[in-house]
Amino acid sequence: MPAAAAIASLDTFIQHWKAKSGKYSGTYLITPEALVRNNMDDELGRGGYYQERACTSESQVMMVRGYLRAYQATKESRYLTAARSFADALINYFFFGVIPSTAPWRSHWIVNAGASFNSKEEGHTSEQIAYGEAYECWPSWRKLRHNEFATAGDSLHWFITTFDLFALLEAGEMRAKWLNARNAMFREFKLLTDPRKNIPYKGAMPFEYTNKGANLSVNSLPIFRGPYYAGYQDPLPWHYLQDYTAAANTLQFLIDAQAAYATSTGITGPFAPVYHYDDSFLGKAVKNSFTWEGPDPNTFWGGFQYRPFAATADFWYHCVYSQTSNAAVASAAKVCTTFLGWLDAWLTAHPKDAYVPTSFTEKQPPTAPSATNGDKDPHTIALALKGAVLCKRCGANPQIVGRVIPRLYTMLMSHQATKGEMAGAFMHDANTHIFKGFWAGEIMEALGTYSIG
Repeated sequence: MPAAAAIASLDTFIQHWKAKSGKYSGTYLITPEALVRNNMDDELGRGGYYQERACTSESQVMMVRGYLRAYQATKESRYLTAARSFADALINYFFFGVIPSTAPWRSHWIVNAGASFNSKEEGHTSEQIAYGEAYECWPSWRKLRHNEFATAGDSLHWFITTFDLFALLEAGEMRAKWLNARNAMFREFKLLTDPRKNIPYKGAMPFEYTNKGANLSVNSLPIFRGPYYAGYQDPLPWHYLQDYTAAANTLQFLIDAQAAYATSTGITGPFAPVYHYDDSFLGKAVKNSFTWEGPDPNTFWGGFQYRPFAATADFWYHCVYSQTSNAAVASAAKVCTTFLGWLDAWLTAHPKDAYVPTSFTEKQPPTAPSATNGDKDPHTIALALKGAVLCKRCGANPQIVGRVIPRLYTMLMSHQATKGEMAGAFMHDANTHIFKGFWAGEIMEALGTYSIG
């Protein structure tokens, strides 16, 4: 199936599974107010960490970016219209309202996209968390304190790159709106390079940006804290800001993560997932070293491998396109070609596999899901495809991309359901409702990138 047709089928699926106004129960993917559920099925998120009808910044912004890339690839206005709706919901619910021109602009990571539910905080169980209300999951489902926020570090990358893409595709007042949003996020992002900080890999993204304090207090100023996750890294915002020192530091972190993975497994290409540069969330890990120990325990997850590959390839492409040449660009090329070489070798050695590896554990080779076991996650294929297409644009080895891209595209398309109520979705078993909002956005973006060529 051509990519444009696959995008249209996925869009039909997304729009079909929309909740009815005011009815936030049962199975749905999006709401009439354009919130995107992180999990379409009724399973509790992250093993019960958040309620089943949650919307995360991840699912919301990925859907925006997917529809923008679909519009860029096809020029069909309905995709831009949908992207605007999802983006307005992002601002209204996650950023608590308007885009500021000069003031700080912070977001929260999770919003209730279902019926009201009661707080589980001791002494506050009579309080209800309403539809559309941002809340917190730690140490239990609870209302936010006054002015409290917590944002996953990688969300800042997603916001900046998405707002920049919006500005590229819009005109007039709409373009100005999204440039203002991008610039507002820049003010937060640049705190990573605070000259008062003496930290390794300055410019890399830590785990969390928050003003949460001890004992559920709220600090007067926010901080970046927690380890660096390889899966959280994206040097592209530093290209927009023309800070190639910060970009080079981020990319050196990824190069060192590849070396640490090779030390652990004997395989060169993927990334050791976590590096603890400070004492927050240190746990059993050793400071200033690479590890598989981190506050998000899913350090083995395949998304934490293919996301930095695709993001670094995007940075590399933007630099090549703008004729930018410096040490950071050379490092991006090294990261991408090393990962791409491993992926090509793995695909060649596994000609019949229906998935790329989705589990990257310590001291073991990466594994793809089998017919009966493993994480059957089609969006990791899409991320690998996106990265390979962008590497091709940068002039990567034509024999390698000539093998990898068609194999990944065929693999991805084999997972799109063609009939039944889940037609259009990318999944392992169309007889279930196991589908995630962020899958939809990232798959749509990959298909758009592939379609553009």
